[in-house]
Amino acid sequence: MNTKSKIIIVEDNEFSRYLLLTKLKKAGYENIDYPESSVEAWEMIAFSCIGNVPYDLVITDLNMPDLDGMDLVSKIKEDPMSKDLKVMVVSADADKLIIDICLSLGALAYIPKPIVESEFLGVVEAILEQKQIPEIKGMFSNFKAS
Repeated sequence: MNTKSKIIIVEDNEFSRYLLLTKLKKAGYENIDYPESSVEAWEMIAFSCIGNVPYDLVITDLNMPDLDGMDLVSKIKEDPMSKDLKVMVVSADADKLIIDICLSLGALAYIPKPIVESEFLGVVEAILEQKQIPEIKGMFSNFKAS
């Protein structure tokens, strides 16, 4: 497990953001950014790519003001500088159409809230290590191991 991976959590709900951060830190991940808004997150993502130190993983919620998660995934995947970033969605919105859209936009996995810590961390590790994502209840994925 590469605990040096650079991760950004895009979650406007302070409690949810702290919960994800705590789970990642407990697992040994150290290089985590967690801006308070999706707009700030997009700026951080863009600057990290411009500075040639892109994030290894973007973890985003969907329902956020200003720039929602689907818009963020679209911006990431449409921008030539950030299009190769790995993105996963963690959201309470489990509508099949929304899930399909997120995956078609380029998200590698969609994990429903509430999350189970061990399952969440297993998916994070699989994405970062480019391994097959373990199946968990309610999760959808379009990740292809390389």
